[in-house]
Amino acid sequence: MARYLANKNTKEIHDLNNEQENCQINEIKPEHRMPLDSLGEVIKYIRNYGYNGCIWCFPQYHTDLKRIYHH
Repeated sequence: MARYLANKNTKEIHDLNNEQENCQINEIKPEHRMPLDSLGEVIKYIRNYGYNGCIWCFPQYHTDLKRIYHH
């Protein structure tokens, strides 16, 4: 199983090793699930495709917070 799970609908990436109740992973429809195997893949999706780390389980890659701090 991949360590990271991207939601293609919300463009949010979850760290499955740090899953929190608020992540609601079980609510992600199967057709919206995209497994990512490495941190390199995660970074690629954040930089190139507008994905965002989940604020609950992957806050260090939660780009919405970074945008707030850069303004």
